[in-house]
Amino acid sequence: MKTMGIDHGTNYAGWATMSNGKPIDFGLRDYSEIKMPFVLDAIYQDTYNMLRKEQPDVVVLERPVHFKNANSVIALVGAYSMVTLAALHQGIKIAEVRPTELKRETGKGNADKETVAIEMQMLFDLDYDEIAVPVLYQRDDPKGKFKKGDIRDRLFDPSDAIALCWAFHQKLKKGKGAA
Repeated sequence: MKTMGIDHGTNYAGWATMSNGKPIDFGLRDYSEIKMPFVLDAIYQDTYNMLRKEQPDVVVLERPVHFKNANSVIALVGAYSMVTLAALHQGIKIAEVRPTELKRETGKGNADKETVAIEMQMLFDLDYDEIAVPVLYQRDDPKGKFKKGDIRDRLFDPSDAIALCWAFHQKLKKGKGAA
């Protein structure tokens, strides 16, 4: 069974494909330059085309449960809905993984994104910078705290998408995953 995990968002989205518990491919989609509500159409179109190309049997999504504010609700649920709709329009099954299940299957129950990425790196012998994409400083700090090219942050969306596939695979092995 080929699964596709999508860590959806309106700025960035991670995706990964997996077959029989082994990663096939993964990547990062950048929507950061597209404003609401147009980003929702871009997410739908991009996801629809990606699903058409990859032909997964099931799309695995993280069930949205935590929201910081009203704008987060609109963005996250909007992206989740567009991905879901793209899958439904192609007759692809959809499975959800709860954040607690994801963390439990990919580390400890309180695993943060970095811990999940390290677990996926070690489990599948992946390049950390490919699954936790570095965001670099664009210029030197006048106070000397950092230099251009230093890592400012990381985008963990690809590692999260791999983890979604892995958590779903583990659920199937335990007989708990209904696709």
